Amino acid sequence: MSSDSASLFTLADKQADAVVPENNIWLSASAGTGKTQVLTARVFRLLLRENVNPEHILCLTFTKAGAAEMAERIHRQLAAWVRMEDTKLAVDLEAIGASTGPEVRERARTLFASVLDARGGGLRIMTIHSFCQTLLASFPEESGVSSFFKPIEERDQKILAREVLGDLLIAEEADGRTDVISAIQALSVRMGEEEAENYLMRCASKADAMERLPSGVLPFVRRLLDLPIDGTAEEWLQEKCSDETFELGALRNMVPALNQWKTKTANGHIELIEQWVSANPQQRA
Repeated sequence: MSSDSASLFTLADKQADAVVPENNIWLSASAGTGKTQVLTARVFRLLLRENVNPEHILCLTFTKAGAAEMAERIHRQLAAWVRMEDTKLAVDLEAIGASTGPEVRERARTLFASVLDARGGGLRIMTIHSFCQTLLASFPEESGVSSFFKPIEERDQKILAREVLGDLLIAEEADGRTDVISAIQALSVRMGEEEAENYLMRCASKADAMERLPSGVLPFVRRLLDLPIDGTAEEWLQEKCSDETFELGALRNMVPALNQWKTKTANGHIELIEQWVSANPQQRA
């Protein structure tokens, strides 16, 4: 929508194809190319069909901000259509590829009221999380959750985690154990309070790794990094840096391309490549 009026931009090429209600569409585009505009126009085209009621339409977004923006665009446009002059309304309908006949124009003027009166409080424009929450609440027994469950908000989650951490440190201090307290203090100094808490939350989400502490976590990490279970880091590096395992041919192929740059930076890269190629595996590691 333009900033100075409630009129719609004209869809072009693939955008126009994407809003045809009869088609199943997968829309992929980079940021700022008008995806929300196209999706909004598709909602208008669906609403203009006589066999479609507002409660039949479900829009899902990744964020609450995205859902709010889309809802605001749709409601603002439908409200503008109620009293818009016939010629301007016809221009809007043509912009989204809809028919501009009198019956369609008349239906367009009634859509705002239809959306307001729709069951469930209007168009369902939701985040994926809220949609899944609705499904769980509708079928708690099938989902294996309590019928009175309530998802925890991010703010409440952080407060609860902070309380648990505080209780842990108090218990450690009461029992005369200082290792955990010293580790948390060092982590906070190194990363800052907020980042330290975020790091601990990530650790808590990897319960299978934490169960192997303190003696069994190394094999777990090595498997994650696709490294051998046995041997030292120096031995792995030397093996990876040997002439047999390292792609020296690809490295050498970069030299002619860098030579074409004719810059100081390129010359520095070439020098590093030459040093690497002439070094032995131990030196490379």
